[in-house]
Amino acid sequence: MYNCMAVLCCAKYFGVSQEAVKQGFANFVVPDGRNETFTRERQTLILNLIKNPTGANEVMKVIEEDAEERSVLVVLNDNTQDGCDISWIYDTHFEKLLSTSTKHIIISGTRCYDMALRLKYSGYDPDKLIIKESLSEAVEALFDCDGKLYVVATYTALQPVRTLIVNKIKGGKS
Repeated sequence: MYNCMAVLCCAKYFGVSQEAVKQGFANFVVPDGRNETFTRERQTLILNLIKNPTGANEVMKVIEEDAEERSVLVVLNDNTQDGCDISWIYDTHFEKLLSTSTKHIIISGTRCYDMALRLKYSGYDPDKLIIKESLSEAVEALFDCDGKLYVVATYTALQPVRTLIVNKIKGGKS
């Protein structure tokens, strides 16, 4: 939303016609993992990329504002492309996941145990966390949950988890 507002302001400042701006918005394609929505039977799944506290906090805010019962899969990797320093997870407001609407939190990725510790520090009962080292098992566990499904994944986890989701939706095993 903020980016769209910035485009409108810049376009107006530089004299770009409203029609050209409208056409630009109409042709814009949101990249994979940017609030990407999937539907399977009666389930809705929303996939988001998280890679720093600012973006991750916006995603947490969206999840928190959704009053529907939900389950969340968090996939935290620390590959070179992700940045090997994951200390940013302590600057991210994962506490927003701890509402009564969140029924399950599933954790996966190369740093799944670090994420479990972070959620424990947030006050989440560690006995309620579902830790799956295998990403495909994590996606299977998520689809076994009721309610809306959210996936938040770091950069190198995004395409693998997206592929598993798409395969599951097409009727296959993730």
